[in-house]
Amino acid sequence: MLTFKIEKDGAEFHAWCPELVGCHTHGETVGKALDNLKDAVQLYLDTMKEEEIAKLSAEMLVEA
Repeated sequence: MLTFKIEKDGAEFHAWCPELVGCHTHGETVGKALDNLKDAVQLYLDTMKEEEIAKLSAEMLVEA
C-alpha cells in the first residue's frame, strides 16, 4: 500500500508519496494535487518496471 500526503504550501498544495523517493508534485487545489500525484506515481512505477525489464534483458544477454 502506498501513502499519499498533501499539505498546504503557500498558494498551492504539495503532494508526495513517502514510499517512492522523489515522487512528488503540486496543484492549485487538493483535488488537482491528488490527480497530479496519481499521475506521478503511475509514471514512477511504469519507469521502475521498464528499468527492471531492461536490466533483466541485459542480464539474459550476458548469460547467453
